Amino acid sequence: MHPAFESAATERLLLRPFRETDLQVIFALHSDPETSRYRVSGTMRSLDDARALLGPWLEDWAERGVGYWAVARREAPGVVVGVGGVRHKELEGRPVLNLAYRLDPSTWGTGFATEVSRAAIDLARVHFPRIPVVAVIHLENASSIRVAERLGMRMDRVIDYEGTPHRVYVAD
Repeated sequence: MHPAFESAATERLLLRPFRETDLQVIFALHSDPETSRYRVSGTMRSLDDARALLGPWLEDWAERGVGYWAVARREAPGVVVGVGGVRHKELEGRPVLNLAYRLDPSTWGTGFATEVSRAAIDLARVHFPRIPVVAVIHLENASSIRVAERLGMRMDRVIDYEGTPHRVYVAD
């Protein structure tokens, strides 16, 4: 694992690699209709679906030393409230670091999405300067669009992402 990503933290958040033991947390986050409103694959239906999502995330950490983080508040380090960070992906045939953030609705409006994303972008710039950081956001997801804009990301283009139009934001 890449040490800078493995032990990341912000002023209010602890960020760590996902573990096998986080399966229930992943299911809870992705089975909530509110958090999954703009998810192309929709609301998660089973723990098997969560296991299928977690597998590649664990592989990212094992093979590339970087991946999405489990996000917890500093005052409650054992309680994961979301997922955030970057992972290596391919977009339109090119390598990118895909920025993602999905947080429990109880944290909405706290700035946590911006905080975890800022940490991810800053680390990516230092450790992977040649790989663009992108956020692929559903056209109607106004909250995520606001986060990307707050981060200073620029809207680059609209693409068909798994059959649905999405905006691609790029960190400069």
